[in-house]
Amino acid sequence: MSLPPYIYADRRVPEEETVRETLDQRTMTAFGDVEQLERLHRVFYPVFKVDYEYETGKGKLLGTTTKSETAFLDGLWADNDRAVSQYVDDTDAVVRRATSDYDLGRSDPALGRSVLLQFQVTDDDARALLPQRVAEYRDQRQDAASGTANVFLRKLRESYGLPGDFDPDGFDGVTGVDRLYLPFWLAEYHSPDSTDVKLVTFRDPDAPTEELQRHGWLAEFLSAEPRRLAEYGYEVNPDRLERNIRERIDQPDESSSAGTSGNTDSDSTDGVPSINRERPSDDGTVVQPDGVDMQADGLVDPNPSRSFADVGGMSELLETLNHKVVRPLQDPSAFEEYGIGVVNGVLLHGPPGCGKTHLAGALAGEVDHAFIEVTPADVTSKYMGEPAQKVEELFQIARANAPCILFIDEIDGIAGARDGDSNMNSSEQQLVNQLLTELEGIADEDVVVLGATNLVEDVDDAIRRSGRFDERVEVPPPDPQARKQILEIHLAGRPTAADIDLDPVVEETAGFAASDIELIAEDAARKALRADAPIGTAHLRQAARETDTSIPDWVDPEMVAENGVVQPDGVDLQASSLVETDIGRDFGDVGGMGELKDRLEDTVLDPLQNADAYAEYGIDVLSGLLLYGPPGCGKTHLAGALAGELGHSFVEISPADVTSKWMGEPARNVAEVFEVARANAPCVLFIDEIDGIAGSRRGSMNTSEQQLVNQLLTELEGAAAEDIVVVAATNFVEDIDAALRRSGRFDERVEVPPPDAEARKQILEIHLQDRPVADDIDWDAIVEPTAGYAASDLELVAEDAARHALRDGSEITQTHLETAVRETHSSIADWDDRDRYQGAEGTADLGLGS
Repeated sequence: MSLPPYIYADRRVPEEETVRETLDQRTMTAFGDVEQLERLHRVFYPVFKVDYEYETGKGKLLGTTTKSETAFLDGLWADNDRAVSQYVDDTDAVVRRATSDYDLGRSDPALGRSVLLQFQVTDDDARALLPQRVAEYRDQRQDAASGTANVFLRKLRESYGLPGDFDPDGFDGVTGVDRLYLPFWLAEYHSPDSTDVKLVTFRDPDAPTEELQRHGWLAEFLSAEPRRLAEYGYEVNPDRLERNIRERIDQPDESSSAGTSGNTDSDSTDGVPSINRERPSDDGTVVQPDGVDMQADGLVDPNPSRSFADVGGMSELLETLNHKVVRPLQDPSAFEEYGIGVVNGVLLHGPPGCGKTHLAGALAGEVDHAFIEVTPADVTSKYMGEPAQKVEELFQIARANAPCILFIDEIDGIAGARDGDSNMNSSEQQLVNQLLTELEGIADEDVVVLGATNLVEDVDDAIRRSGRFDERVEVPPPDPQARKQILEIHLAGRPTAADIDLDPVVEETAGFAASDIELIAEDAARKALRADAPIGTAHLRQAARETDTSIPDWVDPEMVAENGVVQPDGVDLQASSLVETDIGRDFGDVGGMGELKDRLEDTVLDPLQNADAYAEYGIDVLSGLLLYGPPGCGKTHLAGALAGELGHSFVEISPADVTSKWMGEPARNVAEVFEVARANAPCVLFIDEIDGIAGSRRGSMNTSEQQLVNQLLTELEGAAAEDIVVVAATNFVEDIDAALRRSGRFDERVEVPPPDAEARKQILEIHLQDRPVADDIDWDAIVEPTAGYAASDLELVAEDAARHALRDGSEITQTHLETAVRETHSSIADWDDRDRYQGAEGTADLGLGS
């Protein structure tokens, strides 16, 4: 699977520097004082957090009580359920971490500082396990004596950490499944007096020895098979790790020697089938099996011309296919040695036109396999029984032309979800059953089957289950980087202007399918041809404006709310009340603030609009902006204008949107706010009065408040990578939690002061621009007495003057404005007395910008 952008962990573990300092002060292994710490890794172990309900209580008088409990199931499916269940009761607040924060598998020797182990089964598998074990217990109980049945029950409870009053007969089912990681530190120790290696796993290096022993199961599990970290870890190179292990233990690689002895005897008795055998036809011709009516020539491409290099974007998706399909096919013996088979089936799902067919062909080219593409039209027939026969012939062609990739497009049109056999006629049932039979028989046939569908649930359940399609991979609409790469691919080889800029087109095509972007490139080429000019930005933008997305309503797995706002699945906060997709203002609607707007142009707009150039020079894109200054001076207005200037959605929240009287709920609300922001990215997330959410900590925070602040810190760490610009506002910087103020959370701190004379004039003009105003206004006479007014005060002046003019039935005159000024007072008249920054020293730690 592709590396997820973020994970949830049951707690935080100490940072590496702290861990090393502690380990230097204590002995961790039987090596004693001579032990040497060789390597230190943070390991994230996957578990399924399964919530379930059961009834307990005996007798009609006592009645029954429904209880809700949680179990942890081993995410590796490696029978470590009992070990992981011990962490259910003592976990701290769950935290959300961006995976970009960790070095995952990118430092020699193959393992990074952190190793994220992959979930090996689906959420559906985890959801089904407890009900399956309960059903098995009931079956065993019927055939066993009472004493034996009690043993079975005890083992069931111990294996999954079930409570003592859990009665399988009262089991009401699973209510929820979430993915969670248990973080550990893994220390590898050596001794100069021994060739042994000892692994120690722990969460807190200061913990007593008996506490450390609780976590010994993980060290035993990993040491039992040195390649486990490599096989289960994301982005880990097992070959480099294997070489390092062999060099370290200084042992000859006998198995490798045997494998390279040059013995090519076809009668070898090693019993391991070769995946990369020679094709039946070395000259690239297509093989037509005997007795098969279906024409292989029309289905088989023996030498697909594209590879992963021809796929625009999709980097995470390509990495998944590389890890799960390409590498096992290219080096089968290494994977089979460790009991890891080749993936036989991959189900690609996602909206139409987003590249599933293109990707399947590229996979075939990447592994140098023949490519066979079929659609429902190739196998369906009006004659009873013939579809099943065609499916059989199709797989005969695939086997004859192996090794090959067999791509079944719109597989739900061949094997759709069965709502009951009564809805299927005899021919349809035969077709589905034949397909199931063929899929079961290809494990040793050098045939990898790729199915494609828009919605996974539209595919027959038996087809979807494990063993038929080992991997399910979403092919979503392309993100900005992918859209740019797709444009580059389809513009390659065509004359383009030297100053062509793809970024505006990329921004305007959010929500477009890959096929839509291809059409834009083609249309732009036609426009340039008619103009007898190279393809330029104007041609592309015009083509984009004239092209509608072919997937306007496709947002999966989320649903679209009103006004194009996306409501994420499972989120209670109403996105429609928080998000404006078109804020309706930009910097041109902000009165004054010239220097401030110039600064935002340099620090926010330019880096976001020219991200590639900044990346080339190693300059990070701004991740957070903190606006501070007196109330009513335009911080909210400015944040919205920034969103409009960027063309981003605007998400606005205040403390009232996230705080709650219920313990723990504020932290959940913060997580949901960022879920809404991610679903509606690119966006500007404006947190007004952030000190009301994350105020300066002075030791008086309760548990719920601490959880809220910690959750906010976690969310902010990954926001920039997810096209979220976070803008916060406060009156005083020092009122904000120190962790939020430090670099990395809010790179820029910008003061929004009371408007100066020129700004006050512009603000008044903006608020009067759509009202009837006399031509002879002396603006200096109006502006001068408003010194010290907030922007909101000036808006009131304009409103009050308009009311006076309305009563008089005339235009807004000098008299109306002067009267309004006299009747309106500054809401920040005493700000100079309250301004803690004015003339103050010692504010460097606040990071206030000039």
